[in-house]
Amino acid sequence: MTKISFVCPIFNKKKYLKLVLSSIKKQVGSFEKEYIFIDDGSTDGSLEYLKKMTQKWKNTTILSQKNSGPAVATQYGISRATGDYIKLVGGDDIMAPYCCEILLKAIFKKKSVAAFSTYKLLQSYNNISFENSIIENFRFIENPLMAAITSSFSGTTPNLYCNKTIQKSGGCNKKLFIEDFSLVLNLARFGSFCFIDNITSYGPKNDENRIMVGKKTQLIHDYNAALYYFIKKNELEDSILKIACKKSIGRSEKWYRREKRKTKFNRMNFLRICLFLGSKEYLNLIKESCMFIYRHSTKDTIRYKINDYSP
Repeated sequence: MTKISFVCPIFNKKKYLKLVLSSIKKQVGSFEKEYIFIDDGSTDGSLEYLKKMTQKWKNTTILSQKNSGPAVATQYGISRATGDYIKLVGGDDIMAPYCCEILLKAIFKKKSVAAFSTYKLLQSYNNISFENSIIENFRFIENPLMAAITSSFSGTTPNLYCNKTIQKSGGCNKKLFIEDFSLVLNLARFGSFCFIDNITSYGPKNDENRIMVGKKTQLIHDYNAALYYFIKKNELEDSILKIACKKSIGRSEKWYRREKRKTKFNRMNFLRICLFLGSKEYLNLIKESCMFIYRHSTKDTIRYKINDYSP
């Protein structure tokens, strides 16, 4: 029988845990279940609450570590997982009861290594309803690497990943703070991706503790840094490298305009011209896109700068 490992990193999510744990426990489907929780140095009592609420759960492992960020925490959990598939769960996300079941159906259609569904943010978790457990608008990409770079595929709770392929690919890059894009990039080298339009999970809107709300600069940086490390360790075609550079430079340039409210010509505009004129210093260009963020943000904004950066 297919086995799914639920891997849930937690950092100061106590106020959400009752609903999060309930949605994990209510997953339906013909598969075995394993539960792995990683407390990433919480200071709000999350670890104690988690232990109390899961003390009667079978096949459950609770890990704890010094606060290191979601990439390190997630990879720690994955390293202990024995399931055929990994179901990452955000510590403040609510899954539909059929979330795993429908993602399994999708992933089995083409024997993909990753299945992606839809996610929605809500102001309140009151009266959440999930209606459609039938696959909506199934799509399939046989060789997803270029699309993964172009569209920045990522995500945790709405997705399902093949554990065997994660182990082969290396999983989350622990040199980064944020986990999901590096995981997807690594998976994209080893198999197909599939997509469905079903909403399978909800998250809280406007919560400053969410990375996409409170750590936007870190998020932009880690997309670029993930590409930097990925290109550094893999031999890729020029067409892929050029797109990766274009995306990284564009992110940093847009970040600068938005955060600094400046429209004048800047370093990223210059690098874009260099790329247009035929520069093939791809790795250095992506490195520059990260360093540009370091130079124009406060000292502690970015956690885990690229290894060979020096001020």
